[in-house]
Amino acid sequence: MATENGVSETLHIKQEGNDFFKAGKYDEALACYTKALKISPAGSKDKAVFYKNRSACHLKLENYGKAAQDASSALDIEPADVKALFRKCQALEKLDKHTEAYKEARRLQQLDPKNTAVQSLLQRLTVHISQVAQQTAKTDNKVSSMFTTLSRSDADGETRKQAANNLIVLARQPAGAEKIFQENGVFKLQRYLDDPDEELVVAVLRVFSCLCTGHQSRALAVLKELTLNRLAKYIGSQKESICNAAGNILFCSISSMLKKDTNEPKGAEEALVLDLTGEIKELMMFFLGLLTDKDISGYGRDAVIDIIIKFLPKKEGTGRAMTFITNGGLTKLLIVAGQIPELEKLHTTKHTAMHSSVALSKIYEEMTGDKKREYYRDMCEKFIRARFSGNNLESSLEAIQAISALLQGPYDVGNYIIGQSGVIEVMIAMATSTDPLHQRVAVEAIVHTASKKDKCSGILSKGADVLKELYKSASDDIKVRALVGLCKLGSYGGADYSEKVLDEGSALMLAKQLRKFLVKTEKGLDLRKWAAEGLSYLSIDADVKEAITSDQQAVKALIELANSGNPTLLYSVASIFVNLTNSYDQQKADPEMVKLAEFAKQHIPEDHPLDSEEYAKGRVDMLLEHGIVTGLVSLSKTESESSRELISRVFLASVMDENNRGLVVQQGGAKSLVALANDGNPVGRTMAAQALAKIAITMNPEVAFPGQRMLEIVRPLIGLLHVDCTGLQNFESLMALTNLASISESVRNRIVKERGIPSIENYMFEDHDMLRRAATECMCNMIQSDQVFELFLKDNDKVKLVTVLAGEEEEKLKMAATGALAMLSTNEIVCNKILNVASWIDIFQEILVSSIPQLLHRVCHVLANIVESSKLNASKVIETKLLEILMALSKDENPVMNPARKEIDRLFKKAVELELIRPNES
Repeated sequence: MATENGVSETLHIKQEGNDFFKAGKYDEALACYTKALKISPAGSKDKAVFYKNRSACHLKLENYGKAAQDASSALDIEPADVKALFRKCQALEKLDKHTEAYKEARRLQQLDPKNTAVQSLLQRLTVHISQVAQQTAKTDNKVSSMFTTLSRSDADGETRKQAANNLIVLARQPAGAEKIFQENGVFKLQRYLDDPDEELVVAVLRVFSCLCTGHQSRALAVLKELTLNRLAKYIGSQKESICNAAGNILFCSISSMLKKDTNEPKGAEEALVLDLTGEIKELMMFFLGLLTDKDISGYGRDAVIDIIIKFLPKKEGTGRAMTFITNGGLTKLLIVAGQIPELEKLHTTKHTAMHSSVALSKIYEEMTGDKKREYYRDMCEKFIRARFSGNNLESSLEAIQAISALLQGPYDVGNYIIGQSGVIEVMIAMATSTDPLHQRVAVEAIVHTASKKDKCSGILSKGADVLKELYKSASDDIKVRALVGLCKLGSYGGADYSEKVLDEGSALMLAKQLRKFLVKTEKGLDLRKWAAEGLSYLSIDADVKEAITSDQQAVKALIELANSGNPTLLYSVASIFVNLTNSYDQQKADPEMVKLAEFAKQHIPEDHPLDSEEYAKGRVDMLLEHGIVTGLVSLSKTESESSRELISRVFLASVMDENNRGLVVQQGGAKSLVALANDGNPVGRTMAAQALAKIAITMNPEVAFPGQRMLEIVRPLIGLLHVDCTGLQNFESLMALTNLASISESVRNRIVKERGIPSIENYMFEDHDMLRRAATECMCNMIQSDQVFELFLKDNDKVKLVTVLAGEEEEKLKMAATGALAMLSTNEIVCNKILNVASWIDIFQEILVSSIPQLLHRVCHVLANIVESSKLNASKVIETKLLEILMALSKDENPVMNPARKEIDRLFKKAVELELIRPNES
C-alpha cells in the first residue's frame, strides 16, 4: 500500500507540474518535477520522465546548462528517448556548444529520421559549424600575420602596438586563443615584456590574461612558462597600468582554476578534470607573500588586495577565507591596513587603506557562525594588542591606523576593539600630542569610531573636546578631519528637528568651513574627500540642505567629485545627494500613536519646516538645473551595492516630477537606471525600477529607451509586480508595461518570456479598482501577442475573468475589459467561451444602455464578432433581449454613435445572411 500510495502521489505531482507548465508557470512546474524526483522510488524509469520535463522547464527559463544536465540524466535512464535527446541538443546549441550539439543531433536523426524539427536543427548546426570552420581559418591567418608583424625588424613602435592589440582581440575568441597558444605565443610574446614602451608591455600582458581566461590547462601552462617570480616583477612595477595588467593575469588564472564545470553539460565532450588544489594553494601563498613584500609598488599591492577581494568570497562556502586567515593572511592584511605613508615601511597608494578595509570586510562576511567570527575578532584584537604592548610609538600609530581600517570595514570588529580597556585612551592621548602625524592618525580613528550615527553619543563623548581643540589646528589635514568628527557628532539627532545636538547656527558654520575645502581644487583630492564626508553627515540638517543647494559652486564641486571616478568619494557624495533630495527612508508617525505619545509625555520626532515636500521639490529642481544627473551617471558605475542604492534613491526623487523626466533621460539617466535596476541590492533595484516605470508612463518608450534598452527594462518592471512592493509601485509598473506592450511584438514577447503574464493576471483579481484597471489595460495590449492570445484560447477562466470585468462599475476598467474582448472575439473559440459566462447577457445589456459612445462601440464590435463566428452563436445573441436594444441604437442618428451603428449594421447583415432575422423593407 505504501508503494501504491507513493506512486499515486508521484503521478499527482507530475500532473500538477504538467498543468503549471501548460499555464506558463515554469518555476512552479520545475518545483513539482523536482519533488516527484525526490519521492520517486530508486531505479524507477519514471525518473527519466521527470528529468526530461525538468529539462523542458529549464529551457523555458533559459537555464540552458541545467537543461542539458537534466536531459542527459534522462538519457542515462532511457538512452533512446527522442524528446530528451532533442532537448539536450537545444540546450547545447544555446550554450554555443555547436560541435557537441551536432554530434547529438546526428544521433537523434538516426533514432527519428522523419522528424522535421530534427532536420531543421541539424541543417542549422551544419551551417554554423561550416561558418565557424571558415572563421577559424581566417583567425589562424590573422594570428600568424600579427606574429610576423611583431617580429619584423623594420616595424616601428606603433605598428608593434597595433599588432599586439589585435592579438588581444583575437585572444578573446576561443579559436584565436587556441591558435596563439599553438604557435608558442607565450614564449614569443615574452621578449616584448622588457620593451621600454609601456603600452606595448600592457598589451602583451593583456594577451596573457585572455589566454588564461576560462581555460584551466592553458592558465597553468601560461603561469608555468611565464613563472610566478617574473609575474611578481610586473605586479610590483612602479607603473599602475603594468601592475593592473599583470595582476589580472593572476586573477584570470585563479578564476579559471576555481571554476567548476557547472556550465559544462553532463555527457558533453570535455577534457580530463584536473585536481588543482596544490596549484591554487601555491598561488594563494604567492600573493600572500606579495601582500607584505617591501619591494612591491603601492599599485602592485592594491592589485594584490583586489585579487583577495575577488578570490576569497564564495557564496556556497569553500573554506577559502579561513584558509587565507590560518596561513597568516589576516595578519598580513592588517599590517598593510596599518601602514602610514610617512613612515615609509611598505609602498602604498592613496587607495590602499580603502582596499584593505574592503578586503577585511569581505573576509569577515565569509565567517559564517559565531565561532568563526569570534576567531576573526580575536586575531584582530591580538594584532592590535601586540602593537600597543611594544612601547613603540610607530607600532601604536600602526595599530590605530589598522583600527581605522576595521571601523571602515567590519565595523562590529572595530567597534569591539574600540570598547576594550585603554584603546580609546591611547587615541585621545595621541590626538592631544604635539606631533602633527600622531594628531592626524588619532583624530582620523576617532572620527571613524562614529561611522554609525547611533554610536556618536557614546563613543565621541570622550573625544568631543579633543575634536574642538584640533579644529583650531593650523594643519588643513588635521582641521578637516576634526571638522568631520564634529559633523558626525552634530548629526546624532538625524532629521528630527527637536533632537538637534549642535547650537543654533553651528551646523551652518561647520558647513561653511567644509565648503572652503570642497570648492577649492588646489586643496587636493584628499582634503575635498574629507569635506564631502563631513557634509554627508551635516547635510541631514535642513538649514544646511538649503545652504548647499542654493550654492551653485558647492553643487558643481560635488558633481566634479562624482565625475572624478574616485571610489573613496562615491559614498559620501551620493549620501549628500540623498540628504539634499530627502530621498532617505522617512517614517511617518501614525496620528493615533502621536496622541498616545503626547499623553505619555514621550518624545515625538519633529520635521524641520524646510524639510516639507515643497522645499524638497525645490531642491531637486535646483540640483537638476546645476547638472546633478551627469554626476549620478558617473556615480552609478560603482560596484558598491550600498552606493548604487543611494544613487537609485536620488534618481527616483529626480523623476517624481513629470516635468523633470525628459531632462533625466536627455542627460543619460535612463541608461544608468537600467543598469541600477538589474544589479545591486533589492532596495536599490526596486527604486531604480520604479524610476524607470515613472519615465515609461509619461514618455514615449521608443524615445526614452531606444533599441535594446526597451527590452532590458522589462525584467525590472515585472520585478515590481511583487507582493513585497507597494501598491503604487505595482500600479506604476502595470502602467509602464501597458505603454511598452503597445510598442512592438518584440517587447510583448519579452514580457511573456520574463513570465510577466501570470503576474499581470494576478492583479486583475485585486480589490483595488486602479490596480485591476491597470492590469486589465496591460493585458488588453498584451493580447496582441500571438502567444498570449493562445493562452486565452486554452484557458476558459481567462476569458471569463475579462468578461466579468467588463461588467464592473469603474468606467476605465470596463473600457479596458471590452477592448480586450474586442480583440479576443475575432476567434470563434473565444466567442464560445464568452457565451458560456453565465452573466454575459446582463453585462452586455448594462453596457448597451450606457451613454458612453466608446463603450457602446466596443461591445457592439464584440457582439458583431460573436454573430459572425457561427450560426449557433449568432442565434444565442439574436434570441436575447439584446436584439431590441441593438435595434433601438441603430436608429440613433447622433454622429458620436456612428462607430457603434457601423458594428450593429455588420451584426444585422450577418444575421440576415444566416436567416435569423428578416431585413427591414424600408
